[in-house]
Amino acid sequence: MYQLLLDTNALIALSDPHHEMFQAIEASLRRGARASTCSVVWHEYVGGPLLDKDRARALRVIQSRMIALERRNAEMAAELYNATGRRRGSTADCLIASVAINTKAELMTLKISDFELFVPYGLLLTDLSAA
Repeated sequence: MYQLLLDTNALIALSDPHHEMFQAIEASLRRGARASTCSVVWHEYVGGPLLDKDRARALRVIQSRMIALERRNAEMAAELYNATGRRRGSTADCLIASVAINTKAELMTLKISDFELFVPYGLLLTDLSAA
């Protein structure tokens, strides 16, 4: 069993069974993955607009597996921020990447370009073409 950390766009994709991300998540779950998210992603997701049925669907997929930010995540996110060029607006991505790295979870996102610069620091990204 392996852990997936679903990014905001992955949670959004759960509302469309025809979306490639929805199908990739389903395929991963069938292969034994355990879906989760983190509090930063959940904050972005519930910031909406969001239908109650979509929120309920996301909660069914992640169940109670919502990873809270801890000191080690905040510190690693700061290290990632500094190591990757202190890019304006990248704080949330650094926090999400740090949670995925620290929990050894594979990050599922459609925004690969936003996260691939964290791969040298230990981030695992899901390749949708292989899902």
